[in-house]
Amino acid sequence: MTPKRTVVVAVAVAVGVVASVLSYVFLNDAQTRAYHNAKMVPAYVIAKPVPRTLSGADAVNGGYVVEKKVPAEFRPPTAITNLSSLQGKEAIAPFSVGQVLVGSMFVSPAAAANTFSGQIPAGNVAVTVSVDQVHGVAGLAVPGDKVDLLITVNNAESSLLQNVPILAIGQSTQAGVSSQTSNATTTASSTTSGLYTFAVAPSDAARIALAEQQNLGIYLALVPPGNPVVSIPGVDPGSILSGPQTSS
Repeated sequence: MTPKRTVVVAVAVAVGVVASVLSYVFLNDAQTRAYHNAKMVPAYVIAKPVPRTLSGADAVNGGYVVEKKVPAEFRPPTAITNLSSLQGKEAIAPFSVGQVLVGSMFVSPAAAANTFSGQIPAGNVAVTVSVDQVHGVAGLAVPGDKVDLLITVNNAESSLLQNVPILAIGQSTQAGVSSQTSNATTTASSTTSGLYTFAVAPSDAARIALAEQQNLGIYLALVPPGNPVVSIPGVDPGSILSGPQTSS
């Protein structure tokens, strides 16, 4: 290589190094400004999609989690700070890239096997609706109860489904235990959350989801055990007085 070419190469390398340094400084400064000079702290973050039941050892050795700096306000109090705590555990659910690693993501194999999906009867799916206290029987229903679902269509109240089992209300399940924590008991705040999860056939789940999306005013009617399924005619303003004048 001639001296002239050597000088050109050296200058090019130097320019490249300077450009890299300036880019790093600019990007770092831009990130700092984006976080409004927030205090940055270390945290472990999901680097590639974590499948359910992935072992903690595989997550660490397979590069599924990496250490990054995140704003202190974005690091949850339960964030994992030592990857050794994942040993002997497995992912309780699939996790997507970018999530901060917290203790509840990896649990013992026994706890992972006891998932909420295990409570859904075979052939059914779980679907959730949100109702207020008036539409939700004043929060008196509890997981394990059954309800009829009423909806408003064309200004008429009609029966959508009958004897629909309640799997959960808020995070409270049939066992009276939160589906996300192992020692939480049913509380007034959870039973009156307004979020009711039902176990129904997939086709019925689609009907419930459409009724929810169309704002058809879903009403829950709490029914007693062994309540028979009967034909219920729709009621509109013109027929509201045409039925019997007693409740039975």
